[in-house]
Amino acid sequence: MNRQQLEYFLAVAEHGSLGHAAAASGVSQPSLSQALGTLEKELGAALVRRVRRGAVLTPAGHAFVPHARLLLRELRRTGDVLDQLDGAPAGELDLVTTPVLAVDPCAPLLGRFRGLHPEVRVRVQVTDRDEEVGGMLADGRAEIGLTYLPLDTEGIAVRALAEHEIMAVFPPGGPPLPDPLPVRLLAGRETVGVTGHSLQRALLGGHLAAHGVRPRVTVEVAHREMVIPLVLAGAGMSFLAGRVARWAAGQGALVRRLDPPLRQPYGLAYVPGRLSPAARALAGLAVARENGGNAGGGSCGA
Repeated sequence: MNRQQLEYFLAVAEHGSLGHAAAASGVSQPSLSQALGTLEKELGAALVRRVRRGAVLTPAGHAFVPHARLLLRELRRTGDVLDQLDGAPAGELDLVTTPVLAVDPCAPLLGRFRGLHPEVRVRVQVTDRDEEVGGMLADGRAEIGLTYLPLDTEGIAVRALAEHEIMAVFPPGGPPLPDPLPVRLLAGRETVGVTGHSLQRALLGGHLAAHGVRPRVTVEVAHREMVIPLVLAGAGMSFLAGRVARWAAGQGALVRRLDPPLRQPYGLAYVPGRLSPAARALAGLAVARENGGNAGGGSCGA
């Protein structure tokens, strides 16, 4: 079993077709099929079944997917460790985060990281479901995560970094509002909401309920990217966090802190013992950033 076989198998699992998997892997379909057949012989089980319009995983194939991801990640990590013997971290780094954290702190953090470690290729995956972060780390789809806390997934370690303050955001041109804004004054206001469940939505709902306020959601969207344009267009108010709220203010929205304030912690998540040199470097940079640039506090267990 080698790295190439694992990569080809996971490509088939992702694309559902030998042809598409071969194209994505940059090889011919016969070469991919041959490598896959060799892997199946070594494992003593059929992993893929060819069908009229593609390829589907057998039960054994489905069971092997998370193991293949972890084996491939360990092979890459070993190669990255050997590469680092000659200098700075290199190789690949897979990070998972959520939409708001992708903007802040992920974007500026990765900008600085790439400046320091240009040999590392970073892939960022964004999920709308906070609870999916732990699962993606556990099964090897990602190596390190930036996530809201708490994250209660067995086998996943977390390192708290900082907090986002959640603020109320209103359309431009409305009546003046105090800053900070008492939460009770939000009662009855038309609100733009986001479908689905998230830690932020649960935290916000509990905070409002504790002060006798129940949101009146009049527009609900599936994509968070629509929230600011809808608020700016006058469809209703909403709640935003961190740099996203400040960006909305720069576009003309009226942004107010809440009284009492509402803050949500975020941090790094990872599987202890699985961090590559590149992931450790990113973790150290993230911790140093929140400590005012003191890189001495930036280690995470490898």
